[in-house]
Amino acid sequence: MNKALPDKWVRKAVYAVLNNIVVDTFTIPCYDSRVSGSVIPAHFILMTTQTNQVQKANKCEFSYESSILIDVITSYQSNGNTGDRLLADNIMDSVRNLTNNLVLDVSSGLTVINQTQDFPNDIVTITQNENIFRKLMRLELTIN
Repeated sequence: MNKALPDKWVRKAVYAVLNNIVVDTFTIPCYDSRVSGSVIPAHFILMTTQTNQVQKANKCEFSYESSILIDVITSYQSNGNTGDRLLADNIMDSVRNLTNNLVLDVSSGLTVINQTQDFPNDIVTITQNENIFRKLMRLELTIN
């Protein structure tokens, strides 16, 4: 297959639409795989697992079935916290809306033909010190 692997182009497009979005007065940064920097924000987005599968259904041009897992994380100190997932819900709704028609950089030579958003189970982690709420979205793309 003579096409570039779409990973970096998908991350670039996702980052461009999601980094520093404002939801409920909070600015939500986006990171690649893990949080970087000296200060870890309480609320952020991670671009995590990516997959690619070459599809050979068309003899003239192969395509990629590509996916990326987007992880919305909100955390609160446990003392006095009621355990509300509303901010995580609102961030994910913004993520869903902003990635609904993702476009890859023209210099990639790749085009998104079809996309699907899938929302696996939420993950809630309660410790003695903090409450962490995670919402996941798997963005699946058919790319030529």
